[in-house]
Amino acid sequence: MSDVNHSAHSMRPLYWLGNVAKTSVVDQILRSQRTSRPLVIMDYGCGDGGDWPHILRQHPYIKLIGYEPDPRSSQSAQRRLDGHNADIHTGDAITSLQFRADFIVSFSVLEHVHDRTEFLMHAKRFLADEGTFFLNYDDGHFRYFIELARPSTWGTPFREWLRSMISPPMAALRLSRRYQRRVIADEVDLLIATAGFSIQHVAYHNLACLKQLFKTVPPHQREVFARRWLDLELAMNSDCAANLSAPLYGDRVNLWQHMPTRTLCLRHR
Repeated sequence: MSDVNHSAHSMRPLYWLGNVAKTSVVDQILRSQRTSRPLVIMDYGCGDGGDWPHILRQHPYIKLIGYEPDPRSSQSAQRRLDGHNADIHTGDAITSLQFRADFIVSFSVLEHVHDRTEFLMHAKRFLADEGTFFLNYDDGHFRYFIELARPSTWGTPFREWLRSMISPPMAALRLSRRYQRRVIADEVDLLIATAGFSIQHVAYHNLACLKQLFKTVPPHQREVFARRWLDLELAMNSDCAANLSAPLYGDRVNLWQHMPTRTLCLRHR
C-alpha cells in the first residue's frame, strides 16, 4: 500500500490544493522529470482544466492532451488553456486520437463512467510503453451523511442518492451524461488486469476532516497546510494500512473508511 517517498515535495510548489490526492499525483509526475525534455501528459476526463493553466505556465516543457466528454466543460477547458501547450478534445474524438502519453491522469472520473472496460482500453492505447497511468476515483457521491438538526444538509445527500438510483436505467436508454456508480475495489482491479495493466502501488487520500478544515484555512496558509496534510496521509498509507475482515463501502482497506479517494499507479503488464 505504501506510496512513493515524497521527501522532495517541500522544494517545489504544490498544485490542486484542497484535494491532496491530486496534489500527490502531480507532485510525483513533476519530481520524475529530471530534464526539460518534452513530457506528454493526458488528463482523461479533464473537466474545466483544473490547475493545468498554472502548471503549464510554470512547466512549459509539458504538453497536455485533455479529453472531456461533457461539451460545456470541454469548452471551458479550451478557454482556460488557450495560449498554453495544450489540446482539448471531446465527444467521439476519443476513438480517433493518436498519441503516446508519458503519463495519464484521471481524477474522480471512473465513478461516472458507464463502460469502464472501454475507458481502460482507450487508456491502454494512449499510454507509452514505459508510461504510468494514475487512475483515481472517489466515493464521496455515495456516502450520505446528514445532520438531523440542520435541514440544510438534507438536500445534497438525497440528490446524490437519487442520481445513483436512476443512473443504471438512464444509461440503458443511452442517457449517461450524469451517470454515477460506486467503484468496487475488487471489480475494478479485475478490469485493470483484464485490460493489460499491472498495479504498481495504491494510495488512499483526502481524509474527510482535513478536507473540510482546508476550506477554513486563510489563503496565504493553504500551501503550508497542504504540505502537512500530504505528509500525514503518506505516512498513514505507509504505516497504518490494513485489510478489514469484510469490505466497507466496496473496499477492504481500513483507510478507505475515512479517506474516500483511491489512486492506483498502473503500468503496462
